[in-house]
Amino acid sequence: MKKLDVLLMVLSCLFPIAGVMKQFPLTLSLVVGGLLFFISLGSYFAKQTNWRVFSWIAYAVFITFLLLLRNPYITTSFLLENMKISACIAIIPFLFRFRTYAITIGLLGLWAFLLWDVKQVGSLEALQHIMYVTTSEQIYLLPFGIGFLFGGWLGHITKPSPKREKGRKPNKPKQKKQRKGWNITIPIPSLPKFGIKVSKSRRYESPVQQTTRLHDSRQEENMEQYGSAEEKQDIETEFIHEETRETRMGRRKKKANM
Repeated sequence: MKKLDVLLMVLSCLFPIAGVMKQFPLTLSLVVGGLLFFISLGSYFAKQTNWRVFSWIAYAVFITFLLLLRNPYITTSFLLENMKISACIAIIPFLFRFRTYAITIGLLGLWAFLLWDVKQVGSLEALQHIMYVTTSEQIYLLPFGIGFLFGGWLGHITKPSPKREKGRKPNKPKQKKQRKGWNITIPIPSLPKFGIKVSKSRRYESPVQQTTRLHDSRQEENMEQYGSAEEKQDIETEFIHEETRETRMGRRKKKANM
């Protein structure tokens, strides 16, 4: 579409050429050619940058051009009045975000008829017919209107809907840009360190754990006491057996001596 806008900008130069060749009033040719050029220029930048300001400019100049077709005998005051009216009307497509596809294809259809007429006549005098579209040459309105409606439909289709954008682009959390800050470090003298031993506090134990721990400790103490008691008994019995053995041996020796 942007290439078509460039083509329309080039074709708009035919009006000043026709005015220089005196086949068309010079002032009128400059005005019409300038309006067509700025329409295509605004449409081009609207598609290039996606800024609604350029779309507003394109629609404002386009509406001025349409108002100019009603009265080809233009004056400066008449042109300024039409430009003010067009700038106010162009706020509607500005607010509703209309695309400029309708303007591009509508002007392309109009230029197709004009060039066909130029070919049939064989001179640039056929360009004067564009100023009598609403009076005598009403057939030019047919391709112009069809192209305008088709361009509006095409712009509506190509416009990305919010549902499609949500389907294509998943919602991702926006990450904040980390700005680089100035890190200023001030050297501070360190104080002498004193080592202090802190007793480790016992960890918290539930009452069930405390009872089980007490029970286990008591069992261990009982086992130790029982083991020590058995050892004492064994030692005592061994000592008693040794004593009895010594007394028996002494008795035998005494009997042998006698």
